[in-house]
Amino acid sequence: MAIPPTRIALPQDAPEWLRMRRALWPDCTEERHALEIQQLTAPEHPGVVFVASRSPDALCGFAELSIRCDHVDGSSSVPIAYVEGWYVDPDMRGGGVGRRLIEAAEQWALACGFKELASDAELDNDPGIQAHLSCGFVEACRAVHFIKRLA
Repeated sequence: MAIPPTRIALPQDAPEWLRMRRALWPDCTEERHALEIQQLTAPEHPGVVFVASRSPDALCGFAELSIRCDHVDGSSSVPIAYVEGWYVDPDMRGGGVGRRLIEAAEQWALACGFKELASDAELDNDPGIQAHLSCGFVEACRAVHFIKRLA
């Protein structure tokens, strides 16, 4: 099977993109998904979203990229291109879709003048960690972050 093509997300991709975001982040509220999709597609957003399309009206993966202006553990540059979200439908995994999305992200980052591409995965997400490693990422550190809400 051929690897589906990737391209920059278009406004009409929102329903399919939302479907995949729900699968990746099921605990995220609908309002938060809608807000983030709006922010990521705003003309002033400095990042980009790539999608992989299995057919003209159906997607099978996405990669959301931003530019982080704060230090990212393991990086040697600021600002840095950052993969905020990366998802491939389960039935399309292992066939190169994820790699193709990361290649698009790398090309975009290089064209923007970045020297590094950063990302993360949850500590218990072994498939996600392996996917990153198979695409050439190197593990920089492991951390547990804490937040205490103040009244």
